[in-house]
Amino acid sequence: MSHGKTSSGTFIRFSPLQRLMHLAVMIGFIGLAVTGFSLKFSNQWWAYGFVWLAGGAAHLAWLHRFFAVITYGCVVVHIFWLIYFKLVLRGSITGPQSLFPKVRDIKDMFQHMGYFFGKRDTPKFNRFTYWEKFDYLALFLGMNTMGLTGLFLWFPEFFTSFLPGYFINLAQVLHLYEAIMAVALKFVVHILTTHLRPEIFPMDKSIFNGKTTGERMMHEHPGELETIET
Repeated sequence: MSHGKTSSGTFIRFSPLQRLMHLAVMIGFIGLAVTGFSLKFSNQWWAYGFVWLAGGAAHLAWLHRFFAVITYGCVVVHIFWLIYFKLVLRGSITGPQSLFPKVRDIKDMFQHMGYFFGKRDTPKFNRFTYWEKFDYLALFLGMNTMGLTGLFLWFPEFFTSFLPGYFINLAQVLHLYEAIMAVALKFVVHILTTHLRPEIFPMDKSIFNGKTTGERMMHEHPGELETIET
């Protein structure tokens, strides 16, 4: 879904709902990372402070579940929004300006690699680049994995009433390694590609104020800009 140009010459990149959802996910994700790793590695010196601040391991576990509800609640809201956008607003969730991957994203990726080596021009990216779509899918799919395994660990008695006990052990392993990959992706890859790029350093404010400039649109999303101006 593309957003138009404002009277001040800027462009609306993110709606209020999208910005609110990002803020909620950001708070929930950071809370999950801090509480989850403090519980898992509670014998480490750096975890003692978090356990003490939370009032003990039991309170820390409660906080972890609280942040989990916030984070996965955003996933549920997003799913309902996609349904509403498709069925009620008659929008396209697989169009060129959507977050869903397309064959063109693979072509853009190889063309972008060619640009890095001085062999090709920069691709004419639409509203979202191939790495932004990967970021989105990693969170969207990863949160479902985390949510399912988290439920196994939250209610082990219920699930072992009809499943073998080793499913709890398997859920524990998957939950941990998925968490490590998610934290590495968000705190390293996402921050580097979104906020620490030289042209936008130290922060991309568009996800917080919803706006971007025409110069950035021309440089980063020329395909979307052409769609808006035609």
